[in-house]
Amino acid sequence: MSAVRAESTTFDRRAVLKGFAGAGALGLLAACGGTNAKDQPSSGAGGDGSAGKAESGTLSVWGGVPPESGPDDMFAAFMKKYPKIKVTYTRYVNDDPGNLKVDTSLQGGVPIDVIVSYGPSALTKRATAGLLVDLTDRIAAESAFSAYTPKEGSSNYVFDGKVYTVPMVVNPVTVMINQSMLDAKKITIPDNWTHEEFRAIAKELSADGIYGTFDTPPVARQELGPDYTYKNGGTESNYDNPLFAQGTQLRVDMIGEKSAIPMTEILAQKLQVYSQAPFLTGKVGMLINQPYLLRYITDTKEYPHDFRTTMKPLPVAEKGKEYWNSGAYGDHVAITTRSTNQEAAWTLLKWWATEGGQYMVKGGRYPILRENLDVDSMVKASVGAEGDRLFDVDSVRSALFDDSLKMPIDTIQTAAPEMTTIMTSLDQQVYMGKLSVAKWASEAKRRCDAAIAKAS
Repeated sequence: MSAVRAESTTFDRRAVLKGFAGAGALGLLAACGGTNAKDQPSSGAGGDGSAGKAESGTLSVWGGVPPESGPDDMFAAFMKKYPKIKVTYTRYVNDDPGNLKVDTSLQGGVPIDVIVSYGPSALTKRATAGLLVDLTDRIAAESAFSAYTPKEGSSNYVFDGKVYTVPMVVNPVTVMINQSMLDAKKITIPDNWTHEEFRAIAKELSADGIYGTFDTPPVARQELGPDYTYKNGGTESNYDNPLFAQGTQLRVDMIGEKSAIPMTEILAQKLQVYSQAPFLTGKVGMLINQPYLLRYITDTKEYPHDFRTTMKPLPVAEKGKEYWNSGAYGDHVAITTRSTNQEAAWTLLKWWATEGGQYMVKGGRYPILRENLDVDSMVKASVGAEGDRLFDVDSVRSALFDDSLKMPIDTIQTAAPEMTTIMTSLDQQVYMGKLSVAKWASEAKRRCDAAIAKAS
């Protein structure tokens, strides 16, 4: 088992459903005849709904990754090892309409055996609506999956003491840096650096029309970890914690000194969606993001560039202290209650988690369990055919395969969509100079508290 760590708390089904009521979760429950996660029997070997043999059957898998970015290769390798199990893969778009299509299909009886959920929102709806098989006993029986059991500090999402998925990937957040810019300024960045050093380096990299960084470190998340935007068990927001104002002030100051790209420019060019564009055109020197961006760096036809990318860990507030990485575990794979091939599906899930993940690396998806995998091969898959020209390969290895990272798992979702909308608006206003940081913090607290109260 990888040493990448995560901590979480247990979902309370009633509290979660309140958070999703506005998004139609209750309608989903009704459409499923009222079945819920608590009512689902545990599906151990030979348990309820386990029709089919472990190494035979046809499986329909739905996921959000383009087939050419790993799934095609992975399922071909699986079918070679298990020739009596056929896998068909359907790609869905991981957005609101795409997830609605998935949920409607599951409710309507479309024969989906295995579903990949991305993020707690979609997963919670499916688990609490009784659409997913309880995997608690199966997971407990696999020593490699010990971190995914419903225990204290589980690396899995837990619903009323049960688990319904096997998480497949870890998505660490790192700093991607234009090495040519560093070389031109004779800057060397240590692996252990601070927010102050990050700001100083960004300022040094900046020039007329060029900004040192696209964004800034997630100060509050690094310090507070899971469920950092909530307090008192999710009954109120946490935006009165001074760490939020501190992180916002850092970015406001860096925009003011022109070492961070202005929010007006981000919105005008829709760079909040295409943050790789200013980085790969040399508009910004540093970009904080997850490893899926590597697929853009290696796509030199779409994004031609002549510099190498080096990767560094997130800077921290104080050297020598332990902080959270703001990344996440992802690609939560589950067996649906509609499946008539649950034994074959479990065979696939076990293989996917322990062997199959290596085929997904080229799409920027990094397996959690690595003991049986060749890290050198995964690094090569990450950087592509022109790896040495496009990357400081050693830095990629260090940043993306760091087993010491501490990863948070958010479990409180009360009014989460509403809070996201509120904070997106307030962030844009404060970074455009339309709000003071103090006003931003007070409005964030007031409006998010109101959203939580309404959803509770």
